[in-house]
Formats: sequence, structure tokens, C-alpha cells
Amino acid sequence: MEAEEFTSVSTGCFVVKPSKRRDPVSLPALYQEEIQEHYHDRYDWYKHIKESLMNTIESVLCTINTTTVKNIFNFVKKEMVGTKHLGIYTLTIKVGVNYQEYLPVYEKISKILNTNLKMKCITLSSHCADVTGLLKDIFHQLLDNCNEEERRLAKTLSIKGLFQYISSHGQFNGLVLCIPRFDAISTVAFENFIQLCSSTMDGSFPLFLILGLSTGSELSSEWVSSSTISQLKVEAMTLMSPTLLLEQVLFESLLNPSLPFKLSYRTFEVLLSRFSLSNYSLHDVLKTIQVAMLSHCCRQPLVRFVRKSGNKINASDMGDAEKALLLQLPSIQDYVEKQVVSNKPTALKLLEGDAETIQNLYMECQTNYITLHMSFSIIHCLIHRLPGNHLVSKPLELYSFFIQGSVSEIKEVCVALKCFGMLQKNSFLERLETAYTKYESFETPPPKVQLLGKVMKMQIDEMKLDHENESIEKENRASNISQQKALNEKIAKEQKSFVSRLENYLSTLTAPTTWPMHEIVWYSEYTELQSLLMGKCRTALHRGLSSPHLYLQTTDSSSKPDICHLYDHYHEHGRLICLHDWIQSYNSYLGGKKISNETHARFIRAVSELQFMGYLKPTKRKTDHVAKLSLMGY
Repeated sequence: MEAEEFTSVSTGCFVVKPSKRRDPVSLPALYQEEIQEHYHDRYDWYKHIKESLMNTIESVLCTINTTTVKNIFNFVKKEMVGTKHLGIYTLTIKVGVNYQEYLPVYEKISKILNTNLKMKCITLSSHCADVTGLLKDIFHQLLDNCNEEERRLAKTLSIKGLFQYISSHGQFNGLVLCIPRFDAISTVAFENFIQLCSSTMDGSFPLFLILGLSTGSELSSEWVSSSTISQLKVEAMTLMSPTLLLEQVLFESLLNPSLPFKLSYRTFEVLLSRFSLSNYSLHDVLKTIQVAMLSHCCRQPLVRFVRKSGNKINASDMGDAEKALLLQLPSIQDYVEKQVVSNKPTALKLLEGDAETIQNLYMECQTNYITLHMSFSIIHCLIHRLPGNHLVSKPLELYSFFIQGSVSEIKEVCVALKCFGMLQKNSFLERLETAYTKYESFETPPPKVQLLGKVMKMQIDEMKLDHENESIEKENRASNISQQKALNEKIAKEQKSFVSRLENYLSTLTAPTTWPMHEIVWYSEYTELQSLLMGKCRTALHRGLSSPHLYLQTTDSSSKPDICHLYDHYHEHGRLICLHDWIQSYNSYLGGKKISNETHARFIRAVSELQFMGYLKPTKRKTDHVAKLSLMGY
């Protein structure tokens, strides 16, 4: 047998590889033809779905931002009308990681304050390294370059002259400075700015500060000095937490039954776990969902036949090639096998490519999801915020249980339903009425959900009748202890009976993976979504240390933190690094002739951070050296 028949043959210390290369793996000709002809249609479908998704999200965020704007306006109006204060009026807003979603707030409040209170609102950038850059940003937005007097005033950068000029001309009644990302601004620049304003203010021209904080809702000594805080009149305002914001946005957009794009249990679990652990912003989550939508359009050729409303599929427009692809779906193959065993004619019609049969199967898939979504909404109203069931009380976790399948067999859901059945009659009836109100808000619910609504209505009527009988007996004072006990046992028995009916109903709900044609609208590539959210740690560290301006959001690539400068010299050394030479090069970078205590402390801190990241370790060979660890694979 010749060596060319093997992929590689070992001969001594050499490896002989064959000259013949393997044939590249090619896509089926049927799929290649579809890509060449109709990939534009799929991309148009993706753009339309993305636009409808973003419009829904913008409407939700607009409602939330409107409430925030009202609170800011009431704060400014209250301080303007109230007693004069020589300090600077400051409103701190805890925006968390979702500062990008709250940027439209500053645009809206600027228009409202200018119209109603005749106040000028300025949004400052977070890239000002010193107080001079901060003042330039204020003067550039406040003064007009075409006016010679204002152009001359802008060159002075005098806060006192600016306040006097605005007050004398009567342009504005006050000035509002907004800093959306206060944690990104230079602390020294902010403190110097406050000192300048405090020394020139006399109370005639009010100054307001609106600071967006990422970690806390109040200013502390960790941010600025205590002397600076004493010159501010601070009031705190907390916005919606990132988790609640994500829940509200996903409920109104991604979980909407009319949207022809869904995330399977595994992909939804990956998205939910990474958001809760790493605290991603809403902007990052939506970008990930958009990439998943685009990937799904590329992977699924049949998605272009789904109507943009999501309710139906254009089965009549399918050709023989598309129907052949439809029959290759695993869910369709399982469905055909079950129909053949049952001797039903649906399988034969489906194999023949009947358009009506394909349309009915897709509508059945949509009906199943509408049933699942409405059932989830009703159950969430019943077991929401029950004591001892924190996991199920969170709506997104409960939704993941529903799309997982076999909801009645999940331990957390069973415990929550038992706790619901043991509630007092008043609390039980209140939750039941809330769930029934939710049911009445649905438009044309499926038959299975209608049956659940009838069961809830009957239970509410029975409990109200028992409550009336109990009140009548109390008025007549004819009831004794035994009768009251019997009535309570009857109510408890009815509650347990209702809970058992709920469990039986939940057992009839099936998982989306069992529905025919679910692959067309359900995205199940959870490994791809996981790779988007969980980047390589070494790659991220290397990129951040070598190009910090990409993460610090500044165009100046020359200004680097201490650890980044040491990381540059880290690659210039061999396996062992002399700490004395290292600190000498670092001191020359700072421009110092003699190593000061501050330089020594900064150097020790940066070396400790590199050691914590796994780039260095102490060595016993030389006490004044550190050893480099082998980190490859960038």
C-alpha cells in the first residue's frame, strides 16, 4: 500500500504528507441556486423585522424617558420657585449601564426647559481631561461665533464674565449642565470647575447640574472630595434597574407573538444568564439579537416566505426546490412519520407539496406559540412575587421554563403553584381576578386559552358566592365555630382543586421543538450566540492593554494608563524582567528625574495588576526579577 493513500505517514522523525489535497466540502446545488436568486429577499425580510423590532423598543423607551423628563423638569421648577440657595443645584441620576438608552432624555429636557422656563440646557462630553477643555465645551455651545462680542468673550473662558453677560442681556433665566457619564469625566476637572463656579456665583443666576451615575445614586467621597460635595445641593433620583428595563423591553418586542422571530430555550437561556451575570447593557443585548436575526436569515432559506406580519406563510409562492427543503426539516419528518403511523391523509398531501396543508401547519405553529404566551402571562399573574419562589417570580425565567416544555414537571413551577393554592382566600381571589383581567385583555384567544378563562371565571364566581354566604352568616350571628371551620375547609378544597386543574392544563402545553415547521422562525444556534457574548478572555485583555483608547472612548491614543505602558515594555523583555530597569523606563516615560514615592506606588500597583491577570509571577532565582508566563493564542 502506498503512502499517498494516507493523510500523513511517519518515517523516522519526519512526516510525509500527500500531495493530493482533499476535495473541499461544497453546499448542495439546490441551496446554492437559492442563495444566488433570493438572498436579497431574505435580507429585505431581515431589515423589515429589525425595523419593526426597533420601533417597538423605541416606543417602550420613549414612555420610560417621558417619565424621567417629567421628574427632571419638576426638580428644576421646584428649585427655581423655591428659596434661593448659594450652592449649585445638583440632580444625580442612577442610569447604570444603560446610559445610551437615556441619551434622548437630555435632548427632550433641553427643549422643555427652554420653552417653559427659558433656561439653557447644555450636554457636556465626558472626554474633557482638564477644566480648560470643560470650559471650552461650555462656551462653544453657549456662545455664537458670528457675534464679535461673544467671540471675544469665548477666548477669555471666564465663568464670571459669562454669567454677567447672560444676565445683562436677559437671554436665559438659568443654566443647566448635563453630564450623561459622570464616571468617565476627570475628577480634577470637575472639582476645579465647581470651585470656579462657587467663587463667582452670587445667587442671581442659578446653575443646575444633572449627573448620570453608573454605580450609585448619590455622590460620595470616592467620586469627589467632601469640600466639593459641600458646595452642592444634591438630590438623588433612581431610574429603572437594567434587569427591569430588559424585561419590559423584551416583553413588548422579542416575546411579541406577531414577531416572526423567536429564540429557543437554549439561546434564550444563554442570553438571560450572560445578562444577569455580566450586567450587559440593553444596547449590547439588542445588538446580539440583531446578529442572531441576521444569522438566522442566512441559515434558513425558507424564512423569506414568512409574511412580515408573522401570522401566515406564502406557501403558494414556493417552488419545487423550496418544498423539497421544507420536507428536509427534522420537525416535518417527525410529523410525517406520526401521520403515516396514524394513517392520516395529511402526510400524503404534505409530501405532494399541497400549499393549503403547509399553510395550516404554519398557522398551527403560530397558534401554539400564542397559546403558550397567553398561558405564561396568566400564570405569571398568579404566582408573581410569591414568598420563597424568587426564581419563578422573575418573568423572564418563568418564560424560559415555558419554552423549555413540560412546565408542569418543573420543580420550581410546581412549588410556586402549591404556594399559590395555600394563600388566604382574599389574596387568592385578588390574584385570580388580576389573571382574569389579563385574560380579558387578549384579542381572540385560542380555544385552549378560552377554556382556561372559563375555569377562572367559574372559580371567581364560586369564591364570591362563598364570601357572600360568609358575610350573611356573620351578620345573622348564627354561625358557630364548626360551621366557620367547614366553610374554610370548603374554600381550601376549592383552591386546591383549581390548582390541580392548572397543573393538568400546563401538562397539555408542548415545547416549541415539537411543533412542525418551528425551524423557520425559531433560532436555535445557541453556541453562536454564546460565542458573541463570551469573547476570548486573552484576546480581550491583549486588545485592552495594547489599545486602551478603544475602550476609554477617546481619540487620543498617546495617553495610556500605567498598566498599558508597562504592558508595552513587557513584550520588549525576555523571560525574566528586571524590576529596576522596568521602573527606570517607566519613570522616564513620566518625565521624572528621580523616582518619587507616588511613581513607586503607581508602578507597584500596575505590576500587581499584571500579576493578577496572569502575565507575571515571582521567581526564586532572582529576587529583583519577575518571570513572564506564556500566554499565547491572541
